[in-house]
Amino acid sequence: MNKNVTSKEELVAAALEIAREEGVHKVSIRNIAHKCSISVGVLYNYFPTKADLIFAVVSHFWEMSSSMLQDIHVKDCCFTKYVEQFYYQMNVSLSDFQREWLTQMETMAPEDKERGKELELQCFRHLKSLLLQVLSSDPSIPATVWSEEYPKDEFIDFVFWYMVQMLRTGQKDCTFFVKTLQRILY
Repeated sequence: MNKNVTSKEELVAAALEIAREEGVHKVSIRNIAHKCSISVGVLYNYFPTKADLIFAVVSHFWEMSSSMLQDIHVKDCCFTKYVEQFYYQMNVSLSDFQREWLTQMETMAPEDKERGKELELQCFRHLKSLLLQVLSSDPSIPATVWSEEYPKDEFIDFVFWYMVQMLRTGQKDCTFFVKTLQRILY
């Protein structure tokens, strides 16, 4: 147990590896310390509580997902095609991430849940900004679609909310939703 861990990222990677190989229920401070060949005390220097570790893992997930979504090529891509690819990528990411990580936040103390909700909202704001950027750059959408009563940002809120609902219920196919968006926009 004399190996020095050089980063929180290594500890997060170890937590993800344990979850992938043995299940989320096996992720503990003690198991991560053992996997990284460090003492429990050293690990607590990086993550004072298990909640801090879970937040780091969830943040890592959202950062990776966001990075993949930014890599979707939007050149010559209409908004609805992007939504389709966005939804597919989120489905893949969530299944790889094991939905159990997100449910870990539900079992936390109330103050940690609040912290988790803020983290989620921060990530959601970023994802919605990606959608808004693509929507705004789609030249096929007539300008007359938008008005004071029907603004782009509220439309994005609706699109994102609906996608999250489909993801939460495990819906794999978003074809009908995309067709509905096409009828609205084009």
